[in-house]
Amino acid sequence: MIATSPTIRSDARGVARSGVLAGAIAAVGTTLVAAIASAIDVPLAVDGAAIPIPAFAWWTIIGTALGTGLARLLGDRRRFVVATTVLTGLSLLPAITAPDDTATRVVLVGAHLLAAAIVIPALGRRPRG
Repeated sequence: MIATSPTIRSDARGVARSGVLAGAIAAVGTTLVAAIASAIDVPLAVDGAAIPIPAFAWWTIIGTALGTGLARLLGDRRRFVVATTVLTGLSLLPAITAPDDTATRVVLVGAHLLAAAIVIPALGRRPRG
């Protein structure tokens, strides 16, 4: 008998529903992180250009949409988790290298990791049976 990896929910609506819910929760979370950071005077800027707080929600939703598409494309839970973990790591590179301020780096990295911690498990969940 050949062992196989569990598959991600096979129905497109289930994956989409999971993506929408996880994306909404993650977008609220990353926006709250940005708002709190801004309130305590963390300079949310890269090369002197301010990062608007709504951009945190926008890019979280974009990342979740890409993750949802990847979940449907790959189908296999293990491949999905590995791929999205690697992609999350790559997405951290600009957050680490672009800002001049350490506090801004911490906020950007934290927002990325928060979104990934919400979205990846939600989309990589085993099918319910």
